[in-house]
Amino acid sequence: MDSLSFPFLSVGLASLLVGAGVVLASGSATVARPRAVVFALLSLAGFLAGGLEVIAVPGSPGLLDPLLPWLEADALNAVPMIFFGCLTLFFLLLAPKRDSDGRQLAGMLIIAFATLLAFAGGNLVVMVVGWWLAGLPFLLGLFGPLRGQRLAQGFLLASCIALTAAVVLLHNIEIQDLSHASVLAFSLLILAVILRKGITPFHSWLVSGFEHGPLLPTALLFNGHLGALLIARSEAVALPLTARHALDILCMAALVTALITSLRGCVEKKPRRLLAYICVSQASFILAGLATANAQGVTGALLHWLVVAAASSGLICIVRVIEVRVRDAADPSEHLGLAVRAPRLATFFLICSLALAGLPGTLGYCAEDLLFHGSLESHPWLGITLLLATAFNAIHLIRLFGLLFLGVLPKHVIDIPDALPRERWPLAACIVFLIAGGLAPTVVIAWRAPAARAMTEAIGAKSAH
Repeated sequence: MDSLSFPFLSVGLASLLVGAGVVLASGSATVARPRAVVFALLSLAGFLAGGLEVIAVPGSPGLLDPLLPWLEADALNAVPMIFFGCLTLFFLLLAPKRDSDGRQLAGMLIIAFATLLAFAGGNLVVMVVGWWLAGLPFLLGLFGPLRGQRLAQGFLLASCIALTAAVVLLHNIEIQDLSHASVLAFSLLILAVILRKGITPFHSWLVSGFEHGPLLPTALLFNGHLGALLIARSEAVALPLTARHALDILCMAALVTALITSLRGCVEKKPRRLLAYICVSQASFILAGLATANAQGVTGALLHWLVVAAASSGLICIVRVIEVRVRDAADPSEHLGLAVRAPRLATFFLICSLALAGLPGTLGYCAEDLLFHGSLESHPWLGITLLLATAFNAIHLIRLFGLLFLGVLPKHVIDIPDALPRERWPLAACIVFLIAGGLAPTVVIAWRAPAARAMTEAIGAKSAH
């Protein structure tokens, strides 16, 4: 296999790791944030250069990092690596001052390092290392007291153990072996995905993490979508029949999760908990689309991956910004009417909500259209379930918008600042991506089509065999 012209992936990962150490020693947010942003920009430049080198060569099987050959950029991970680098920068810029001391920013850089290491890993062993490291900042308490985070820590640890056991078994058997060890290995792999993605009945840790834990780091960890990456990697090889059956079961579990969490949101009033249910429901679409095994469904899932990451990050960051400025925002007893004082934040929130719900003219519409058509072609009930869950999620998003931004401004909310410049520009970039992608979807589809084609061809080859 050919190599990249420069060790871009090594540089990108090293920038994050060194940056975490430098920022950890910085202390105050005044010093820590600029340093974190600089190292995140260096990392993004490395992954951007490496990713573009792969994208520029259609049909490329992948390019190895010349310094660390167990790192690889290919059609599947090139775009997500670039996108997650942008997402890391997004969270660092929008983090409120109280969330921006050296320990917390260093923790977010470690999460980014671990997630991108898992993305770039050329084998499952590297991915396992990334999965373990991603939960390390939570286990070390870099985001404050561990109270309220125990449930999330337990599920993250269980997911890592399940994936480690699966990889150990897979390295001791042939991939096409139909023995009990093979069945157990792929069952553990699916279990790791279910635990990490918060598939029902294990979604409670994500809801608890959103409500009681550090919101922005939890959102950054969630939007890495490593569970979807693991499934996509598994489908990109000729899997044995037992694994395909396991993926079918995972698809059904994802559908149940999408519907149940969308219904569960009907009784939620706290913004954090409601966002958690919406995010889990929308992210379940990704797994369901990947399991359709047809080009439209897989392409839609890969596009929806980007939409969920961008739109949910915007929503979560805005909610956190509002929490810092309005004391009642965490559990409002009435409509807050904040659109009067913060019209820009209201506009950003509404557009992100509509894009996540699949409004025509946004990238969310294109992703869900492909996803629904692919689902209907594969399983008609699959498309119907996704449609119902999308409708409920759209209702919840509009309800949340009304709760935060509509109504009469409470008397105790005298004045709050609207979006600050460091908040305004990242949010504007997010909106431009969601709208421009919807107006020119062929460009974004072209980024993900090679990966979808490789996955469906591998599935077809397995089926023929």
